[in-house]
Amino acid sequence: MSPRQLEHFLEIYNQRSIKKAAEKLIISPQAVSKTIKEIEEELQVELFIRGKKALEPTIEAEFLKNHAIKILEEYEKINCIKSFTQRENKVLTIYSVDGFLQYVTIKFIEDFQKTFPEILLNIIEITEKDIVEKLEKRDIDTAIITRSLDNEIFNCTYLYSNKNCLVINKDNPLAKKSAISQEDLDKQPIAGKGFAYSCYSSNIKKLFQRSINPQIKLETTDDSLIIKMAEHNLAIGITLDYIAFSANSENVVIKPFKEEGQVRNVFWIENNYALLTKEEQEFRKFLFKWIEKHKSQLFNCDLEKRDSTKEYRF
Repeated sequence: MSPRQLEHFLEIYNQRSIKKAAEKLIISPQAVSKTIKEIEEELQVELFIRGKKALEPTIEAEFLKNHAIKILEEYEKINCIKSFTQRENKVLTIYSVDGFLQYVTIKFIEDFQKTFPEILLNIIEITEKDIVEKLEKRDIDTAIITRSLDNEIFNCTYLYSNKNCLVINKDNPLAKKSAISQEDLDKQPIAGKGFAYSCYSSNIKKLFQRSINPQIKLETTDDSLIIKMAEHNLAIGITLDYIAFSANSENVVIKPFKEEGQVRNVFWIENNYALLTKEEQEFRKFLFKWIEKHKSQLFNCDLEKRDSTKEYRF
């Protein structure tokens, strides 16, 4: 029994008429009658009884109707899968540490789509720890991460850097300082990205090694929550400069670290032994050129030279 036969059957069931069903299906009444006869012969049942004014479905027809609807719905799902796999656009999935899209802004996506309209870009932002695991397992061959992998398997290319900074409630005594030293964080409540992020974890480890013991109140992948903690004076938020300055809050100030090295470097990484797809190669080439061309327009903030009590828009 084919989907076409089931569609004809359902139309007759709904119209209660061979003639009306034929008009809806735009075929001859003879063709509709033939379809019903074929189904009845296959199932060895009678589906309709001719009444005084219309066809009356039998119990068997009622049973078949419910199953016919389900079967046609399943066929529709299968056809959707087929059309999805046969679409012209190639899907390119790139794994990245969080914050990449926020930094390059929607302008990057817009320019990529204009240059490669045939490629559907799917950027997935997850923790660096998860990305490295995927790279080492060969689940993926390329990614955007914040540290260079020290082995001969992977090639890393530097893209850009961001500074770590502190988001502090105005009522916190540290808000009056021009810059915050590591010693200032001793016994202070802090909120940050968590140990799944190499930049955050390395900085926290340095504090512990120097016997500086901040009280970690929150570790989260959500930067907005880190800033919220500072807004409510529940913790000092540690985040990246462009994320901190995107927060529009009158309750916090943004302060730099006194110490050097509070920087997050971002790299493009790829497996040297992998044969990259054409789409991956196109993305890599576009990414390098786009970053180089737009680096003067991307967020670049010298925190030491800014009055962090003011509101800035970028």
